[in-house]
Amino acid sequence: MGTRAAAFTAKIRNLTDYHLRLLHGVVPPPSGIDIANTLKYFSQTLLGLLRDIQARPLDMLHHRAQDSERLALFPNLDYLGLHQALVALVDVMPLIQSGTQGFGQALLNTLACLVVFLERQVIDTLPYLIASMMTAVPEPLHQQLITTLCYYILPVTVGAAVEEGEEENYATASVPAVLMMVFQYTDNSAYHCELLESLMALKPDIVKDLLCVIAFGTPSSRPPAANLLFYYWPSLNPTLYDRRGIHIKFSAGHNS
Repeated sequence: MGTRAAAFTAKIRNLTDYHLRLLHGVVPPPSGIDIANTLKYFSQTLLGLLRDIQARPLDMLHHRAQDSERLALFPNLDYLGLHQALVALVDVMPLIQSGTQGFGQALLNTLACLVVFLERQVIDTLPYLIASMMTAVPEPLHQQLITTLCYYILPVTVGAAVEEGEEENYATASVPAVLMMVFQYTDNSAYHCELLESLMALKPDIVKDLLCVIAFGTPSSRPPAANLLFYYWPSLNPTLYDRRGIHIKFSAGHNS
């Protein structure tokens, strides 16, 4: 266990070193592939830990009341330190000169693997963190980013069962910002629909978040939000509509 913990911590230091070299313009800068190779160590290690556990921590992740029980299943590794290193790398992602796509893919994979090992307050920040990557990831990674959000992150944050009397958490409060960033940084209406329909299944009052984007969002995020509102309102039920032609409909509205 000590050897594994030491190796885990050493790899986090490698990520921190990459971050500092990028931040301060040290020559030669690390490439995205260099960082991706280190990130693959973490995704493989975390998946290996999950395979060794007999319980079902992924199921527990959907219930906030089971967080203590879930966290007690895992060996004592610096999961928070890894998360902090990943956040720092997201901040310097625009400074990576080559291998950005490989880096972005490895980063999304690592975040998806890490979520089950984190404390709830940290998990609730992940929707905003991943949506913020839309500002820097290459367009070919937009689909993976949306998939990560919709199928790995939002169901266990916005969709996690809350305890009685619990106030609004960071994940649900960040939904308007998540919508705004996705609407702003991709014109692909299929991604807009996929994100919104995922949220519709998790958040009954999602229309309020759409209205928030329409009222206070950036100029480029408002038209997609309005198009989605008019398309799905009043029922906001994705099963009632034939999705054929959505792309043309929304693109026309966006370009008008």
